[in-house]
Amino acid sequence: MAVMKMVALTMIGPQSEMEPVARQMVLTGGFQPLPLDILVNDRSLRSKLTTETENPYDELLSKISVIWKVAGEQVPEPQPVTLTKDFTLSRARMLVDQSSKRLQVWEQRRRVLIEEEELLSATKLFVKALAGTEFGPRELAEGRFAKTFFGYLTNENFQRLAESGEESAIAINELTSNNGNTWLLAVTVPGYEESTKKLLEAVYFKEFSLKEIAGQLDGDNPLELVDKRIINHQTAIRGLAKAAKEMLKEHRKEYELLFSQLYTMQRVYDVCKGRGEVSGMFVLSGWIPADTYAAISKTLAEEAPMTTLMVEETKDISYSGINIPTKLKNNPLFRSFQDIVAMYSLPSYGEIDPSPIVAISFILFFGFMFGDIGHGLLIFLGAILLVKRGIMRRSLGQVMKMASLSSMFFGLMYGSIFGIEGIIPEFWLNPMHDVNKLLGVSIGLGVFMISLGLILNMIKQYRARDFGRLLFDGQGLAGLALYWTLCALGMIYFSGAPVSERMADFMWAGIGTLLLVMIFRDVLARYLLHQKGDGESPVLNLFEILHNLLSFVSNTASFVRLAAFALNHVGLSLAVIMLSEMVHALPGGIVMKGIILVIGNIIIVCLEGLIVFIQTLRLEYYEFFGKFYKGGGSAFKPVGWKKDGAKYSGAGSGEL
Repeated sequence: MAVMKMVALTMIGPQSEMEPVARQMVLTGGFQPLPLDILVNDRSLRSKLTTETENPYDELLSKISVIWKVAGEQVPEPQPVTLTKDFTLSRARMLVDQSSKRLQVWEQRRRVLIEEEELLSATKLFVKALAGTEFGPRELAEGRFAKTFFGYLTNENFQRLAESGEESAIAINELTSNNGNTWLLAVTVPGYEESTKKLLEAVYFKEFSLKEIAGQLDGDNPLELVDKRIINHQTAIRGLAKAAKEMLKEHRKEYELLFSQLYTMQRVYDVCKGRGEVSGMFVLSGWIPADTYAAISKTLAEEAPMTTLMVEETKDISYSGINIPTKLKNNPLFRSFQDIVAMYSLPSYGEIDPSPIVAISFILFFGFMFGDIGHGLLIFLGAILLVKRGIMRRSLGQVMKMASLSSMFFGLMYGSIFGIEGIIPEFWLNPMHDVNKLLGVSIGLGVFMISLGLILNMIKQYRARDFGRLLFDGQGLAGLALYWTLCALGMIYFSGAPVSERMADFMWAGIGTLLLVMIFRDVLARYLLHQKGDGESPVLNLFEILHNLLSFVSNTASFVRLAAFALNHVGLSLAVIMLSEMVHALPGGIVMKGIILVIGNIIIVCLEGLIVFIQTLRLEYYEFFGKFYKGGGSAFKPVGWKKDGAKYSGAGSGEL
C-alpha cells in the first residue's frame, strides 16, 4: 500500500553538463519537469531567467524522416543509443544536412511532380467535361461570354464555397477529389468577376491559368497528350523513389543510428524545455522518485561536476500549495488493480494506496457473486482474446482473468458448472439450499470491510497527527467500538442467543458513552490531548454522528448483495436450463435446446458478468472507500523514451 516518495530537484549548471544529465533521465524515464517559477522563490533571480520552449530537434527529425518518406518506407523504430558529449546541436544539424540535402531536393521535386500529376488528371477530366460542346479551354480562357476559374482547394473549404455559391452568381463544377483537395471549375457571368475572385481567395482557392493549359493542349488529340504526360510524371516519381531506396539501402545503418540519436536528443530537450538560463548557466527543476536520487547524484558527480543540485523536502512543498505527483509502487499481482483505484481517483501524495486490498476484495466479491466453473472459464478465455485483439487494455484483462479464476474457485465450492448442479459435489455450500449461511457470510464480509476502512482511517489520522479524530471521531476508534457493539447486539437479536441482563445493560451503557465521546470529540481533544483549535460545535458533531450511524446500517446491509447476486446467478442459470428442456420434445428440439443453452450462457456471461462487475465496484467505491479514502492525486508523468502520439508526416511514416 505504498505511494512512492518523491523528491523535488533543482539543478544549476552549464549547458555542456546539463544535457548528459537530462539524457540519463530520459533513458531511465524518471523525471517530470516543473515550471521554474514554482521552485525558484527568489524574485530577483526569477526575473533574470529566460526560458526556451522550442525543440530544435523536431525540425531535424522531420528532415531526416524524408529519407524514408521519399523511398516509400516506414520510419524506423528509434532505439536507445549512447551519445558522446561531442554530439551537439550544431553537429546534429551538420549531419542532417549532409545526409538529407540531396533528398530534400528530391522531395521538393517529388511534390512538384505529384502536384503536376494531379493538375494533369484534373485537366483530363476538364477536357472530357467539355467534349461535345462548342467550347474548349482556349474559348473559356478568352472569357467572352463567361469568366472561368480552374484550380483546387481543400475539401473543407470546398464545402464552404459550395454553401456560399448558392447565394452568389457562380456555378461550381466539381471535377475530382484526392489527397484532401477538390479540383473544380468555377464559372461566373461578366460583371461578377471581382466578387468571385474575392470569394475564391477567402477559401484559399489555388488557380491555374487556362491560357497556359490551352497552350499545352494544342494538337489533334489533347486527351492522348495528357495521358502521355501523366505517364511521364509517374515514371519520374517512381525513379525518385528507386534512387532513394538505393541510397537508403547503401547507408541504412548510418541513417537509422542518426535517427535514434536525434530522437534521443529530442526527448532530452523535452526534459529541458522548461529550463531557464541565467548568465550562461542553465536551471532545471522537476520531480524524481526518491529511490532514483542516488543514481542521479552519481551521474552528476561523474558527468557534471560543475552542476549544483538542490533538493526540496516534500513536507515543506506540501504546505506551499504545490501538487506533488503520485507514483504507486505495487507488486505485479496488485499492479493491475491500480487502474480500478484510479477510475475512482488516484491517491493524493502521502495517502494510503488501497490497491492491494482492492485486488484481494475485488477478486473475492466477484467470485462470490458469480461462482461457476464454466462461466468463469468463458470469461478467462474472453479476456485473453480481447486483450490479444487490442479491444481490452492489458491491465483490465489481467483483472478479468484473476476475477474469472475466483469465479471458477467459487464454482467449485458451490458445485456449479454452467449452472448445472450435481455433476460435482459442493465443497462448501449450495447457494439455493444454504441461503441463511450465504447471508451470514455476506454480512460478515461487510462488517470486516467496513471495520478495515475505519482502521485505515485511523492510520490516516495518525499520520496527520490528528489524535482527537483518531480516538474520539465517529470514524475513529470510538466509531469502530460503537460499530462492533451494534453488530454484536444485532447478531444476538437475530440469532436469538441468550444474553444476561447485566451484559445487555453494559452494552447499552457502552453505546451511550461512545455517543457522548463522539459528540464532545473536539472538547475532549482540546482538554485531554491538548490539541489546538476550537473544532466544531457539539451540535454539528451530533448530526455527523447520525449520518455515521445511518451509513453503518446502510453500508452493512449493502453487502447483502453478495448473497443476492449469488442466488440470482443460480436462478438465471436454472431458467436457461428449464427453457431448454421445454423445447426438447418439439420437432428439432435437440438443436433448439443446444441453441438456447449456448445463447443463454452467453447472455449470462456478458450481461450478468457486467452487472456483477459494476456491483463489485460499488462495494469498493461507496461502502469501503467512503470510510477513509479521499483521492484527488495527479499522476507522475515523467519524460520517458517513448513520446506518446509522436508522428512524422508523409507517406509511409510510422508512429514512434
